[in-house]
Amino acid sequence: MKPLQTIGMKKGWIYEVIVSTYRGNKPHSAPIGVWTDDFVNLKMEIYSGSGTLRSIMELKDFAVNLIADVSVFYNSLFDEANVEYRDSLNINAPVVRSAPAIIEARLKKVENKGNRFRLESEPVNVEAHEPIKLINRAEAIVIESLILATRLPNLPGSRAQEALRENYRVVRKTAPGSQYEGIMEKLVEALHGPASGESPC
Repeated sequence: MKPLQTIGMKKGWIYEVIVSTYRGNKPHSAPIGVWTDDFVNLKMEIYSGSGTLRSIMELKDFAVNLIADVSVFYNSLFDEANVEYRDSLNINAPVVRSAPAIIEARLKKVENKGNRFRLESEPVNVEAHEPIKLINRAEAIVIESLILATRLPNLPGSRAQEALRENYRVVRKTAPGSQYEGIMEKLVEALHGPASGESPC
């Protein structure tokens, strides 16, 4: 079994992680979505103005911290002084100390997609110190959508219906072929008619 399979990743699913790098010799981290199409390479897309993107392209090495603690996501964005790091033994990147699992990665390929870049990397090392809980947005979005659907008769205008369609799009993008996509398709069809022609992009 390939390393990205052993930690529970599924092909094409986007997982929310914290990517850590050095920026000016100081540890830095940011939430980013990552996925694999083959269990060999790890992919992500980052907007062109990102400091994390600049660090990865300059240093080539970065750590993917598999964390389910939402407070660490918040701190990495707004209170980075409260994020504790340790040095990696395998790559030139810091690792979030509290991460129960990490993927130490090295950049292989960069594709310019206009206002963002798609990065492809190879895992150098995968460590898991505790059971891994991968974060995929689809489950939470489906639950929120089901709750929203019960409120539609009491909500004016089309904004709630538009929100459901947007939720369906995101679920198709982040968890393709999943039960979550099937539930959202049935929900949207029940409320609006067939939605199969919509693009997930």
